[in-house]
Amino acid sequence: MSPRRDLPAELAGALALVAPGTGLREAIDNIIWARNGALVVVANPRKLESMNVISGGLRIDCEFTPMRLYELAKMDGALVVSPDVSYIHYANAQLTPDPTFPSGETGLRHLAGHRTAQQTGDLVVVVSERRRIVTLYRGLYGPHVLDDIGVVLSKADSALATLEKFTRRLREEARVLTLHEYDGIVTLREVLTAVATFEYTVRIADEIENYVRELGQEGRLVEMQLEQAFHNVPEQYDALIRDYAADGFGYKEIRERLHGLSNEELSDPEEIAQILGYGSVGPTEEVFLKPRGYRQLVRVPRLPGRVAEKLIEEFGTLKELLEATEDDLDDVEGVGQARARAIRRNLKRQRSLESTGEVL
Repeated sequence: MSPRRDLPAELAGALALVAPGTGLREAIDNIIWARNGALVVVANPRKLESMNVISGGLRIDCEFTPMRLYELAKMDGALVVSPDVSYIHYANAQLTPDPTFPSGETGLRHLAGHRTAQQTGDLVVVVSERRRIVTLYRGLYGPHVLDDIGVVLSKADSALATLEKFTRRLREEARVLTLHEYDGIVTLREVLTAVATFEYTVRIADEIENYVRELGQEGRLVEMQLEQAFHNVPEQYDALIRDYAADGFGYKEIRERLHGLSNEELSDPEEIAQILGYGSVGPTEEVFLKPRGYRQLVRVPRLPGRVAEKLIEEFGTLKELLEATEDDLDDVEGVGQARARAIRRNLKRQRSLESTGEVL
C-alpha cells in the first residue's frame, strides 16, 4: 500500500474551487501561460480589514471574470476575491499577516500566503512565476501543490486499477465468509481479514475522490469508474461490522477508529480486534463468531433499515433468521405477509447463489 493521501474537508473544498472548468482555474492557467505570478486570497474583504491583514491596494469591487483576474494579476500585490468567487474586491494589495505564525516557506508570496491562511482560515492561492506551479493554503492546511492534469489522471488511473484489484479480492473474501456463515464456522481471523480489506478499499476510493475533485470537469469518467467499482461497498462494510462487533460497540464509532489507523496499524489483526471489542481472546483462528444477519438483510431489495433492525432484534443471529418461517417473519413489527414472503425468498436465493460467486 502507498502512503495515505487523506485530505481534510477544508482542503478538499478548496480543490473544487480551483478544479479545471472553474473560472478561477481558467484565470490561474492564463497567469501560468503568461509566465506571471499571483497571490489570490479567497475571503471576505471586511474580515481581512478587521484583522488588519490587508493594507493599501486598489479597491475594485467588480464582477469576477477569469480575464479580469488575469489582467489584474500583472500587478505585484495580492488579489482578494469573494468566497464564492463571484467578485474581485482588491488588486495590488499588501498582505500583512501576523509574523509569529510559523512557516517553512522562503519566497515572499508563499510566506505571506501561508501566514495569511493560518491567521484567517481562508483559502490562499499562490502562483509561482519562476517555477510555474500552483500552491494552496487553507487555514492550518498546506502547502498543497496542484499537479498537472495529465499527472493527476495518471495517478487516478493507477488508483482505479488498485481499487479493482481490491474489490475482486473483497468479493472473494466476502463469498468465502458468507459460505462459512451458512455453515456456522466463521472465525475471528476471517472477520479481521475482511475488515482490513474493506478499510483498504475505502481508503483507495477516498483517494480517487480527491483526484476527482482536483480534476473537476476532466474527472467525470474517473468518477463514473469509481461509482461502478465501489458500488455497495460502504453498505456491505457497515453490515460486516454490525454483524461481528462485540456487544456495546457501535459500528459508526468503529468505522471512525478504523479510519484513524495508519496503514501499518491496519495490517495488525490485534489492532482491529481491539477496535471491534475483542481483547485477549487467544489465537483468532480458534475463536468462532455468530453473525447477526446484517450482511444478508442489506441485500434484500427495498427493505427499510428500521425493519432490518427489528428482525435482528427479534432473531438475534443469522441462523435463527434463516430458520424463521414466513409466519415468524410476519410477526415482526413492520414486516407484514408480503414482505415476509419476499424476505424469505430473497434469503433462500442468496444462499443458492453464493456457491457460484454471483453475489457479493
